[in-house]
Amino acid sequence: MTSATGGNGEYFDARPEVDSAGAGSAGQTEPVVSTAPTVAVDSTSDDEALAVALFRRRVLRTLAGCLVVALLAAVGVGGWLWWTRPLTREVPLPDGIAAEDGVYVQVGGSVPPINTESGRLQSSRMRSESYEWIGALRWIRTDGSEEVVELRLGETAHIDGLGNVTLLAVNPRPLIPNDKTGGWTYKVYIVLDPGVEIMW
Repeated sequence: MTSATGGNGEYFDARPEVDSAGAGSAGQTEPVVSTAPTVAVDSTSDDEALAVALFRRRVLRTLAGCLVVALLAAVGVGGWLWWTRPLTREVPLPDGIAAEDGVYVQVGGSVPPINTESGRLQSSRMRSESYEWIGALRWIRTDGSEEVVELRLGETAHIDGLGNVTLLAVNPRPLIPNDKTGGWTYKVYIVLDPGVEIMW
């Protein structure tokens, strides 16, 4: 307890005056009001769930897009292969050509060329057009001149110094060539001109 003495010798209490209302509530603690912001637990969990849902949706859309691109690429490649590599590679001898009038021979690859006194028949570049195989045959004359004849399957052309040549089958190279690839490239049917003989 602290006291102070005035100038006239009187004593007075230096303690601060307490409100009468507060004096009756001595020893009681006033409630503390928190000023911290209230955290919305439900709102936070909802935001997290929404973020996860959006992420999953993005992942699914990305996967779906990749799948569509892969399918389109597969369809494109398959269509290109189907168009550029026709399935029909052999046809029978056309009507009007007697089987006993000529000879079946193979041309190209590891097969020796067809030789006559007038020249030799070799294979040339094969290609496809309008979903048909087109075989090219090179006729090299003895004087050094050349003639390239293109035939579709079942088509016939006449070559001077040899005869009528009909393309019956093609054997195209595989998509992935290898060293083991060999054999014939074309099978043709030749009706020789009079006086022409094949030099085997």
